[in-house]
Amino acid sequence: MNNRDARVRVTKELLHRALLRMLQDQPIGTISVKALCEEAGINRGTFYLHYGQPQDVLKEIEDSFIAENMASFNRFWDDGREINYLAKIYTCVLQNKDLCRILMGDNGDARFMNNMRELVRDGIVAEWQKEFPSYDRERLEFIFDYVFLGSMRLMLNWMDNDQDLSPSQFARRLERLGHYSLVAAGEF
Repeated sequence: MNNRDARVRVTKELLHRALLRMLQDQPIGTISVKALCEEAGINRGTFYLHYGQPQDVLKEIEDSFIAENMASFNRFWDDGREINYLAKIYTCVLQNKDLCRILMGDNGDARFMNNMRELVRDGIVAEWQKEFPSYDRERLEFIFDYVFLGSMRLMLNWMDNDQDLSPSQFARRLERLGHYSLVAAGEF
């Protein structure tokens, strides 16, 4: 690696860490380039060599997290929604819980949650259609949104409460909640 690549990597890492620190206390929309640069200890000119606004830094962090963990998501589908792989996803979340708290929390960016939802929506809805062929796609997508958003809130609570449940136990509990939601949906 040449010196320029190393400097770029270090600069971006400084900006990533600074932004994540700031997101603990304030929403992304309130963070200015000036404040971010001060927190990171770099000048604004350097910032603008790599990004246009703080949201670009956040998007890069989010995209990196998704790319690094996509194999776990794909493995879950490839192995027929095996609960052990779902537990691996939650283990990954625990290993990155500080980052996940920020990205999924009140000061994160709603785009991240939307991206996560879109990554898994089609696979889950397709699986549910096999289990519940009498349900139309619109009903399944409605249930999916309910289950997904509820699961994300439960995941935040789980991370904040020192993980009273193991990732496997948590995965089983969410899987059951999703199934019960599908069964109950047949009544409306």
